[in-house]
Amino acid sequence: MKTLIISDIHGNADALRAVVDAEDAIDHTIFLGDALLAGPQANETAAILQSLDPEVCVMGNHDEEVLDRSLYANWPDEWVALHDWILDRLDESAYDYIGGYSPAGRYTVGGVDMYLHHGEIDKSFPKILPNAPNESFLALESDRPLTLFGHTHVQFERQIGGTRYINPGSVGQPRCGIFHACYGVIVDGEYSPKQVTYDPSAWLDALANLEVLDGHPQFREWMKSSLLSGYGIGEREPWTSFAAEGYF
Repeated sequence: MKTLIISDIHGNADALRAVVDAEDAIDHTIFLGDALLAGPQANETAAILQSLDPEVCVMGNHDEEVLDRSLYANWPDEWVALHDWILDRLDESAYDYIGGYSPAGRYTVGGVDMYLHHGEIDKSFPKILPNAPNESFLALESDRPLTLFGHTHVQFERQIGGTRYINPGSVGQPRCGIFHACYGVIVDGEYSPKQVTYDPSAWLDALANLEVLDGHPQFREWMKSSLLSGYGIGEREPWTSFAAEGYF
């Protein structure tokens, strides 16, 4: 019995396709949120994700933005323009699908009882990263021995008392200085972190053809270099430290 665990695709269909191709005989799929924004392959990503037919899709913060544009209305101009361009061209079926995503909570998938959460917590706590205090993990309010979360784009885990907290990493935007897609699998009850490299040519072509970014050439180049560097949103702390420590 194999359960695929994916999170934080961010409109990168090339990466998601590589993950699916790397794993045969997938019995169940769990998606921990942030499907489409702000990548240039939103419709392709939505189609692949829907074809996987996950048992659970947890609502992420960027999924909420798909449904409510006011959530990013005060962002920098280039981000607002990119988000609007993507959403103006998004298939109606993708809107409907994301609208049905689930809240954080207790679920049973593949016979395994677990707590699923996107990973965004109250801003009074540090983000749930490898250097975060235990209090950040406890803010997820899990009541299960196994807790899966995403959001912070770093593949790692921590044991606190009787609870194992696992972040499978980001499929489409890892931030630890290695260009690949990160995910996880549970096979017969045992979890394993996974990574796979892929050809980003189609993603790069889609980015180059985003007319909305013609007026923001530096932003387009930043998106390209950030993906290829493996730092997702730029080579800076704390991501560079996590890379040096060997995190994926």
